[in-house]
Amino acid sequence: MTTTGNPYTYYVPSKVAAIVFLIIFITFTVLHLWKIFTTRKWFGFALVTGALFEIVGMLARAYSSDHLLEKGPYIIQILLILLAPILFAAGIYMFLGRLIRATAYPQLSLIRINWLTKIFVSGDVLCFLIQAAGAGKLVGADTSAEEETGENIILGGLALQVLFFCVFAACAILFHVRTRRNHILKLVDPRLHLEPMLYSLYLCSILITVRNVYRFIEYKSGTSGYLEKHEWPQYGLDVALMAIIMAITGIWYSANVNDSRPGAYPLHQMNGGI
Repeated sequence: MTTTGNPYTYYVPSKVAAIVFLIIFITFTVLHLWKIFTTRKWFGFALVTGALFEIVGMLARAYSSDHLLEKGPYIIQILLILLAPILFAAGIYMFLGRLIRATAYPQLSLIRINWLTKIFVSGDVLCFLIQAAGAGKLVGADTSAEEETGENIILGGLALQVLFFCVFAACAILFHVRTRRNHILKLVDPRLHLEPMLYSLYLCSILITVRNVYRFIEYKSGTSGYLEKHEWPQYGLDVALMAIIMAITGIWYSANVNDSRPGAYPLHQMNGGI
């Protein structure tokens, strides 16, 4: 990813693709904001912030298609599109914490519920700072050695993000298994839609993981790799996946996570479990 001369060495970014996704993210952002304020489910602001990153990134990318030599828009779209998924991940972390608490059986969580969201969101912030530092180093590089350093920092942040997501997935799956083993699904508030919400959360997690693996391979391959030389992977394996997440998470506002009630039975009266 050269930063000398024309930043777009291998292709001219598609203005049409950027505008299409710009419209998609604006539409989803408006819908999410409407849902946030009508349901008072504030975790949605993390998702909206991620969408705003994508919107500004798409604006900069569309502008760059006619201004290939300008580094400002190039830097903006590189930074914001790279960092936006971290904010989507934060929304996912916050939603799981609220979902578990709303079941009234937080004892089934692998990590103490008071710490679950804090741990994963803090890890997300760390990944954000690492990747932002790496991206800043990369886009400001004047030599190949500086570019390589920036790429390695980003790789470290991506690897850490994948690690956090694996632990997070384990927490979500274990909680799900425990609710099944203890026959809790029929005890929780039906307005919580617990299983559909967990499955939607798994799907969002898979999409972010696919995106992180793609970005890891992209930066690991360097400027000579296929992914760096072609534009379609940035949309098909990153931006489009984030748009799908915005669509999926739109159903989360229907879950009654703002309320919780005492568990119907103490854990020692339940059947087995992990």
